[in-house]
Amino acid sequence: MFKKIGLSVICAVGLGILSQQVYAGNEGKTIVKQGFDPQSVVFVTNRDSSDIAVIDMKTNKVIDRIECGDRCNPHMTMATMDGKRLLTTGTQKNYAVIVDLKTREIKKVRLGIAPEHFVISHDGRWAYVGDMEEGAVSIVDLVNNKEVNRIPGFYEPHGFSMLPDMSKVYVSNLGAHEIGVIDVKSQKLIKTIYIGNAHILASLNLDKKLSEINGIANPTLTLDGRYLYAADGDSNQVAVIDTRTDNVVKTIPVGQNPWRAYASPDGTKVLVPNNDDQTVSVIDVKSNKVITTFPGGEGMTGINFVNGGKKAYIISQSESALYVIDLEKYKELKRIKFGEGLMLETATTTPDGKTVYLACSTNNSVYVIDGATDSYTRIPDVGLSPWAVEIIGGNSYCH
Repeated sequence: MFKKIGLSVICAVGLGILSQQVYAGNEGKTIVKQGFDPQSVVFVTNRDSSDIAVIDMKTNKVIDRIECGDRCNPHMTMATMDGKRLLTTGTQKNYAVIVDLKTREIKKVRLGIAPEHFVISHDGRWAYVGDMEEGAVSIVDLVNNKEVNRIPGFYEPHGFSMLPDMSKVYVSNLGAHEIGVIDVKSQKLIKTIYIGNAHILASLNLDKKLSEINGIANPTLTLDGRYLYAADGDSNQVAVIDTRTDNVVKTIPVGQNPWRAYASPDGTKVLVPNNDDQTVSVIDVKSNKVITTFPGGEGMTGINFVNGGKKAYIISQSESALYVIDLEKYKELKRIKFGEGLMLETATTTPDGKTVYLACSTNNSVYVIDGATDSYTRIPDVGLSPWAVEIIGGNSYCH
């Protein structure tokens, strides 16, 4: 098994010259067969067919397909809030795909090794992309279609949160128990925040730190951006970070192997799925205490809120099901079973909080769940291995 430090050195030498090159090939090519309003569609990355399906939310039909490049294995996708551009990452080909949704042109920008997750600045100008196997973050200019900087010093950079004032970006390390803080103005890593006691043991064993450990999948901000919640898998706790000082002000014990932290739409609660003991911890943001814990599913990959945050859908990938939870009474209402052996991936909630779109990579489908009735319909033939789902203004994420 390669160590991450070795990969970083190889990439720095072998790919440094290419960091600001733009790929040729499909540039200037019309890639969308018919026009659509970016605000009224769902974008779905299909990893094995290397494209992005466009679903009309009125008809729930695939109306177009955006080709991303042969075997590029697109991972996450996100559109700018103004609907001008769409971004995805070609994990196998080490580039970003930038789609101009007005002119229908695409640009491919070379990045580091294995780019996956990212965040787009609120003004739609910049993207911060985690190059997972290089241990770096690429900063991409979405207007001029080029990488402007590549910041080293990370271990499997996996999740991103940007402050509302766009002054800092917080990067979680899945391969370490750390949060990196990037200063947007200087484009530098200005601080590393260590989470729990697990980082001390990891720092004493470099081989373990550079291997597959359970670090931090994503950092989650409160609505006002004042605090950041980071769930650390090995230490079984959630760290609360004051974003004014970038210091940990509290650690909250949760269940075994917490995977991410999800803030409710009203900002009053943070839900933490704990995959090893199959529970979900509910943290009250005001007191920063776990107020209840309820049973969850096996292999939980995401949480989506509907009905103004009164109800949550918890994705159990291993059970091919959604756990439907009443967040006022904190009890399970039902389980939506989609079949046997189906790999449920990620989902997004519409801006009005009424509908959830859920990708299933096994049967190449997207499920549309009605938040009021919990009934669902299936959109077939979306593409090969649907993975990430994006709606502008929706609650989108990737695992």
